[in-house]
Amino acid sequence: MIRSMTGFGRSASTENGWRVEASVRTLNHRYLSVRIRALADQPELAARVEAAAKSAFSRGEVGIWLSIEPDVEGAARPSFDPDRARRLYEELVELSRGLGIPSPPSLEALIRAGALQSPPQSEDDLWPAIDAALTGAFSQTNASRESEGAMLRDELLSRLTNLETAARDIETHLPSIADDQRKRLQERATELGLELDPNRLEAEIALLVERADVQEELTRLFGHVERARNLLEQSKPIGKELDFISQELLREVNTLGSKARNTDVNHTVIDMKLAIEQFREQVQNVE
Repeated sequence: MIRSMTGFGRSASTENGWRVEASVRTLNHRYLSVRIRALADQPELAARVEAAAKSAFSRGEVGIWLSIEPDVEGAARPSFDPDRARRLYEELVELSRGLGIPSPPSLEALIRAGALQSPPQSEDDLWPAIDAALTGAFSQTNASRESEGAMLRDELLSRLTNLETAARDIETHLPSIADDQRKRLQERATELGLELDPNRLEAEIALLVERADVQEELTRLFGHVERARNLLEQSKPIGKELDFISQELLREVNTLGSKARNTDVNHTVIDMKLAIEQFREQVQNVE
């Protein structure tokens, strides 16, 4: 099933005394772009988040918001690191002896030295909660992208059907193109008062018909339509290839319109260009 590049997901997780809420929003983008709205002071964690996003998505702009807080309902977290406080105390005692200060360091001295500061956030402590929250948010986002992708697939198939129907209509006019060329040439000769040799007339008509033959363009167009339909049945990212196919479809239709020089065909060509433009607009949102 194809995916849209537009989606949203949210999830939360509590691990190791930390609660993390992750929100993910994806939008259209030519390539894969990941933006993280958190962890500016922890680049290593941010790099792990970016790597996780690149594993979950292939294309689109991915915005990630993280809220990280201590789990107040979970196990109590230490307000300071006792081991660090003990080491600082021993260092202060050693310094006091070296300076000849008789009294041992006081609690106030320890506080001033930073012994009772809250322990820094550990990457190993934070990552399990971040990883679990991201996994849930990524899953929700991809589910919404697949849901919109199903609607996109139906819309794209409808545009392809319209395009193919118009092309089949042009095929039915191909025999009349030769008659139109013959009639137009004879009328022009009559206007100029020319008497043309029948064999020469047929030769000129054959040359004009050959120049106006669009069967080759129609054959390639049908091939592109079939390729697009096959892609829409696949689950891999196909947006870039569909965009390329839309360009090829427009090229064939432009050539077809310039060669046919038939009123009915030209009217149909306008409808085909409209169908291709609508197809291409929808393709811009396909992963």
